[in-house]
Amino acid sequence: MTGIRRGSDSDNRGVTLTEMIITFALVGIFMAAAVSVITSAVITHSELTASMYAQSVGEMLLDKVTGELAAAQAYDGCSMVIGDTEKAGGTQGNGAAFYDRDGRAVLCMVQDGLLKFRYQESVDVTDQGEVLIQAQQDWTLDAKAYMGFRITDMQIARANEENVIEVKIKIKNLKTGFEYATSRCTKCYNFKTENDYRKIVEDSILTL
Repeated sequence: MTGIRRGSDSDNRGVTLTEMIITFALVGIFMAAAVSVITSAVITHSELTASMYAQSVGEMLLDKVTGELAAAQAYDGCSMVIGDTEKAGGTQGNGAAFYDRDGRAVLCMVQDGLLKFRYQESVDVTDQGEVLIQAQQDWTLDAKAYMGFRITDMQIARANEENVIEVKIKIKNLKTGFEYATSRCTKCYNFKTENDYRKIVEDSILTL
């Protein structure tokens, strides 16, 4: 029968080995590109998250330290002493000893990566003549507030010859190793005169 045409061999052939190799190669290239993009996005997100947490912890620590220093009282003698806290238990950087807004002697330092304020014993007399004795007390933030970070260094120093103090803090994430440094200046508002400025002393060993 001459009216029937057979399909050509090219219509019935399967996928060749060369075509399969090219297809798999293209798929591999696309997958590699996708993985690279996703990995880059994950790394960027992790870095942004770590930076955000670090900034939050750094600001929290600076708020506490500069807030206490700003309210320090200027009494007779050396009202604020800045220096090494190792003999008092400090382990990172230096610290400051001063009288807080309530007139209590307090030592600000870093111990084992955590900010610590050590308030000394104070004696108060009420209007009724009752004597109240407050023993030494340590204050520190809960470790959870650090969000995995620890302080690796804190430096407190005078920013000028008057009443401005600069606080520098470095922190590091214990798991990721991400490091962050921040600083802030604050004015000690109760130190107002030349005589008051001389009551701020540096380069001392603190044993309060």
